[in-house]
Amino acid sequence: MTASTVNLIDLAGQRPLQIEDLPREVDNVRYELIDGSLYVTPLADYEHQDLVLKIAMLLAAKNPQGSTVLPGVNVILGSQTIVEPDVAVVDPAHLVHDGLGVSPKGLLFVVEITSPSTRRRDLTIKRQLYSEWEVPYLVVDRSTSPHTYAGYGDLPTWAGVVLPDR
Repeated sequence: MTASTVNLIDLAGQRPLQIEDLPREVDNVRYELIDGSLYVTPLADYEHQDLVLKIAMLLAAKNPQGSTVLPGVNVILGSQTIVEPDVAVVDPAHLVHDGLGVSPKGLLFVVEITSPSTRRRDLTIKRQLYSEWEVPYLVVDRSTSPHTYAGYGDLPTWAGVVLPDR
C-alpha cells in the first residue's frame, strides 16, 4: 500500500471522506468514493482493458454530436461521491471541480465491465446510483461465458453498437 492509501484509510476511520481528500494523480489503483466510503481497486486485467477499448471505439463512431466518449472519467456528485465508470459518453458542458470530472447530469450513457474485484459493486450500488441519476447503463458481466450484456434504463439507439449480435 502506498503512503497516500494508508493515510486515506486512517482518515476514513475518523470521518466520511471527501473528494478533496483523494490524491489527484495515482498509479495502478482506482479510488472511488460513494457517500464518503472509500473503494480502492487495482487496475483491471488485460481482457477488461481490451473490452474497454473496443467498446469505447464502437461508441465513438456513433455517439451524439457534442458528446465525448471516455474510457474512464470521474463522475462527481457533491463532496463525498466520485465513481469512475469503465466507459462513459459525456456532455463536456457539465464538467465540475475545475475539469476533474463530470456531474451526473453530464452522463449520457455508462458501461461497466465486471472484474472479480468490482463485480458486486458494478451490479449493485453503482447500478443504483446510475438509476437514481437516470443514466442509461450497460453492464458486461465477465463471470459468464459468453459474457452477459444487460442494459438498464432507456438505452439510446446509438448505444446498440456495443451489444453482441443475437
